[in-house]
Amino acid sequence: LRSSLAKLCTTAMPSFTKRLHFLRHGQAMHNARAEAAREAGCSFDEFLQLMKEDDIFDADLTDLGQEQAHAAAARHSATVEGVQLVVSSPLSRALDTAMLVLPSATAHGPTRFLAHDDLRERSGWMLNAKRRSKESLEAKYPTCSFANLLTLEDELWTEELEPTSNTAGRGYAFLRWLSQRDETDIAVVAHGGLFHITLNECRPKVHAEGNAAARFGNTELRTLVLRWSGSGDERLFTLSPEERTGENAVVDP
Repeated sequence: LRSSLAKLCTTAMPSFTKRLHFLRHGQAMHNARAEAAREAGCSFDEFLQLMKEDDIFDADLTDLGQEQAHAAAARHSATVEGVQLVVSSPLSRALDTAMLVLPSATAHGPTRFLAHDDLRERSGWMLNAKRRSKESLEAKYPTCSFANLLTLEDELWTEELEPTSNTAGRGYAFLRWLSQRDETDIAVVAHGGLFHITLNECRPKVHAEGNAAARFGNTELRTLVLRWSGSGDERLFTLSPEERTGENAVVDP
């Protein structure tokens, strides 16, 4: 009887896996002072205020951010060698980071390099979280597919800061979308806030094990194993750190 029940459970609740490389963008023009203050122990309100003071529409990488991305590319080349798909936030700092850290994968063009609206940073209030129009992005990044953008113009951004529950909902929706893709080795390039909220505030639908849910540093690449069971809105995800040794175990500063 036990063996019959176990077989039934296995059949009813299949489990699947993918290897994901979560990569946060490099330092951008809006967060240089804010990140330094956070490391020094400032409050979250002070952190937001500094970003607001340095705010700029769709903030680009700083020179340091580009250097961080080049360094990450050299450090993680072996880890990402087998990447079959790169999915990025449509904000410029994430797209540029993707191209700098993953040049081989993104060079394959729109079939392997996609932008997805659900990967955007927590939206609203600050212009750095507002994306360019689809037409503008297609002109600026011709090797990336923007077919997954929800609207031609940015209709997510408002004058009010997006509730974290909405950001978490986007993160969960993205994992559902990703779980339906055929690729099994995927790079996901996005933002510290989006990653933190998805990995910490989507329980019980998303469970991050070990240090998977820790806050990301600039251009930190974290390889996680994604497992799931169930379907539709009841799909449950678990993300676990992949065990790595040698140079690929280094965590970016």
